[in-house]
Amino acid sequence: MKKIFFLLPVFIFADVNPFGAGNLNSKTPYGLTPQEKAILKNKKDISKLKSEADYLNSQINQIKLKLSGYDDLIKQKLSGFDTIIDELNLQKSKIMQLEKNSSEYNESIEIINKKINSLEENITTIKQTIKEMSKIQNQNFNALKNAISEILSTLKSSNKPMDVKEVFNRAKKLYFSNKINAAKKLFIYSMQKKYLPATSSYYLGEISFKQGKYQEALAYYKRSVKYYPKTTSYTPKLLYHTGISFIKTGNKQAAILTFKKLINDFPKSKYAKLAKKELENLE
Repeated sequence: MKKIFFLLPVFIFADVNPFGAGNLNSKTPYGLTPQEKAILKNKKDISKLKSEADYLNSQINQIKLKLSGYDDLIKQKLSGFDTIIDELNLQKSKIMQLEKNSSEYNESIEIINKKINSLEENITTIKQTIKEMSKIQNQNFNALKNAISEILSTLKSSNKPMDVKEVFNRAKKLYFSNKINAAKKLFIYSMQKKYLPATSSYYLGEISFKQGKYQEALAYYKRSVKYYPKTTSYTPKLLYHTGISFIKTGNKQAAILTFKKLINDFPKSKYAKLAKKELENLE
């Protein structure tokens, strides 16, 4: 019987270990899968980047070392800048204060100028009022004089002598009985005879006021105050009707001044309340 010999393939083991395939930690990895090859490449890239980072680190340290020598010099310069900035801030603060003072000064000057202008306007108004009042007085003086002359002439023609006190009392009775025309003649007589001339003039002003003769009323009211400039029981009413008369004769500014005086001097008077309402329409 013949023996049959089989020749088996001979494997030659050199430096390559078939069991080391896929070892990424080997100096010369082999038998790698695609994923392992990618991991190996990443490891190489990371190693390269690490080397570059180490190099850059060393460069940075060298630069820091060089810059450290300039720290003291920079600090000195910065200290000098701080001093300059502090001085600039101080000067800026002073300038702002000066600007503020200048602004306040200008405002004060403006306020003073406004007050001066207001005073000048008031003075002009007062002068105009005085002028208007004088004009009114002159306009009514002749008419008043003629009326007095006429009444005196009538009274003198009477055979019976008249007692001035009796005339005055009679005039008041006629006035409060609303017989103002008859009362007017008697009040003119008592005023001419200087018997309670302020009161007689006041009643004559009231009679003219009721008759709508406002210029004539103003003349009588002014004469009443001239005869007796002190306060009387009828002063608030006299002032109120004076103001109304000024309105009626077109002298608005004189009316305003009169109403203000009434409100100031007699604040609790019923005529002061009426004057306030008139002022609301005038101002």
